[in-house]
Amino acid sequence: MTGTASAARKILVCDTTLRDGEQTCGVAFQVEEKVKIAQLLDEMGVDVIDAGFPASSQADQDAVRGIAALGLNARVVAFCRPNRTEIDLARACGANAIYTFVPTSDVHMRVKFGGTDSAVRERLKAEMADGIKYAKGLGMYVGCGSEDATRTPYDYLEEVLVLAQESGADLVGVADTVGSTTPDAFRTLISRLRSQIGVTLSLHCHNDFGLATANTVAGILGGADEVQCTINGIGERAGNASLEEVTVALTQLYGFETNVDLSRLKPMSDLIAGLSGIEVSPMKPIVGGNAFSHESGLHVSSVMKDSTAYEPLRPELVGHTRRIVMGKHSGKGIIAHVLDAHGLPYDDEVLAAVLLDVKAASVLTKSSVTEAQVIEIHRERTAVRP
Repeated sequence: MTGTASAARKILVCDTTLRDGEQTCGVAFQVEEKVKIAQLLDEMGVDVIDAGFPASSQADQDAVRGIAALGLNARVVAFCRPNRTEIDLARACGANAIYTFVPTSDVHMRVKFGGTDSAVRERLKAEMADGIKYAKGLGMYVGCGSEDATRTPYDYLEEVLVLAQESGADLVGVADTVGSTTPDAFRTLISRLRSQIGVTLSLHCHNDFGLATANTVAGILGGADEVQCTINGIGERAGNASLEEVTVALTQLYGFETNVDLSRLKPMSDLIAGLSGIEVSPMKPIVGGNAFSHESGLHVSSVMKDSTAYEPLRPELVGHTRRIVMGKHSGKGIIAHVLDAHGLPYDDEVLAAVLLDVKAASVLTKSSVTEAQVIEIHRERTAVRP
């Protein structure tokens, strides 16, 4: 571990793949797919599932209803604005928990409500407080977040979140809606809010500057209790904080605890990639195809002796597998290993020749070379020998 956690705090994990993740351009999960994903997320140990936004479509209503009927261990949350109509709709879909939100930045208030004057601010706070109290009166678990919190003047942000808490919210959320904060600034912000917030403090980070995972971890170090993430980091624009990156970083680097079964991360990543049609980059940490792949001769030689030389964690921990590939950067060691595994004879001259051909084939095809190709190259090389 390279970081420090005060006392192995348990961090709650909220998955929002089915709601915010589905807002990825071109992604539309079918209702039955959402129900299947929710079941698997529950089995994986996710604490909260953001099941959808019932007011947005009939499909989301059906999905929330179907997921709520599963009787999962995870809390099933419906997303809504803090008005009684949308809260009633969420309730009618079987949800006993809601996450609601209020825009707090000047730009969001200006473009959505026509101004930033005190009258607008007071109206939004009154609507938020009424929505929270109404939902609590129905016996619901209520989370209330600040949209675009990181571009909101601090005093107003604190005022809104403290009011949400005083109105009965079980959770208050801080959203870096356009991914524009930095880890240092976010940790300071959360630490400051933590001194005023006694209920669960949740984080929702976007990845516009590639900092969603770093910001989420920084927020936890600042004292937050819950992370909101998506599988593979899918979501609007550049996406959300990646559940696999966040959970592994928190547990393996910082010593925090979560209920997530890390061995299910790679299979879940593959499922979401298939159902969403959003391919995972080979270089993506934790679940990418190259995350535990090795080609360089020096690296392969070392990994074959002790995998920790070039792997910070075991691939099995996250449900992945190690892959040794052959190509331009390979050395004699991996070629000898393949030939030995297949009982093929060779001497130094043959080994050097096969390696030379492997490198040439890799450059020519701009791809790795398979074991079958190595065997064929060996056959060709030994066939012409006197």
